[in-house]
Amino acid sequence: MKNFKLWAAIALLAVATLWGFLGSDSQAITQTVVMSEIEVIEAEPAVPTVQTVEIKHTNTKAKDIQFDDSIKVAAKQVVIQYQSALRFPRYSQPLSKYDTDRLTPNMFYPVSMPTDEQGGKLTIKLAKYRFIYPENIHVNISGTEIDKVSVTLMDVDTKTVFKTQSLVASQSSYDIKFKANKDYPRNLQVVAQVSVQNKKVPVVAQLQYMQPSAKLLSLGNAFSENDKMSVPLNLEVFKAGNYRIRANLYALGEPIAHLTTKGKLSEGLQTLSLSAHWSVLNPQASSMSLSEFVIEQMSPSPAQPSQFGSSEIEHFEIKDFVFDSLQQVPYQPSKKELNSLTFLQNLAN
Repeated sequence: MKNFKLWAAIALLAVATLWGFLGSDSQAITQTVVMSEIEVIEAEPAVPTVQTVEIKHTNTKAKDIQFDDSIKVAAKQVVIQYQSALRFPRYSQPLSKYDTDRLTPNMFYPVSMPTDEQGGKLTIKLAKYRFIYPENIHVNISGTEIDKVSVTLMDVDTKTVFKTQSLVASQSSYDIKFKANKDYPRNLQVVAQVSVQNKKVPVVAQLQYMQPSAKLLSLGNAFSENDKMSVPLNLEVFKAGNYRIRANLYALGEPIAHLTTKGKLSEGLQTLSLSAHWSVLNPQASSMSLSEFVIEQMSPSPAQPSQFGSSEIEHFEIKDFVFDSLQQVPYQPSKKELNSLTFLQNLAN
């Protein structure tokens, strides 16, 4: 038991080290609700995968050896990922078309419910997972042989019903809109009661709704800053706090970098800058673009969730930036980053 606790603690430390460097976007985790039961599943961030090792032992000595091996396996996995990440600064990490969690940070994953044994299903989709006032909530219900549709917007915690819309079915797909309301609570759910061949089929989708903590108003022209290209961000801050702004950088139609900046902002008009290290840029690209902006007021404590803002900019073009104006020297990890790497390497050896 003592070794197990040591192994668990070390594995968590290793994951936390990598997690703190890379960061992630929280995504909705939704679940089909069976018949009349309604459940709410909390959103959790996707953490870097650490390989687990099945432990089978017949005596204490073998148990100790296998726990030691499992620690090394877990640490080696994290070392590989961390070494790769340290080739680039944390504010400017490479991005590919396969990094869907960063390319679609506010994606809602459709919830489906089987309706018969022939493969029929009922599906509920939301335009996004997180809505910021004054956005309307857009819902799509689709399926085959639908007779009636009743969709309710309600508070997850108190079960207070805000609005119910009912439709007589005449098609296989329905778009429903709930108008914006600044008084909506953060945690909402859409409960659809659908009649399919006179059989009632309920399905539930969870979402978040909140007042904007800040708004991205505009971006300035990109400029050279030693070894990085920087782009000013002009924000209107409604709630003072520590902010993290993220966006994806594209060149020649392909994602090339995930950019992050942090800063303590007071209320009013404020400015931060997103930066791209020269090593993630494409020297052949005459133009680039930024999109998928995420404005986050970071949580001050575990008891308080992060708040999010909105952006008036969906897509920003960067034209005629001169790549050769940058100092093209390899990124040097900080002392803290190197100490973290040494810690992980010691676990792996």
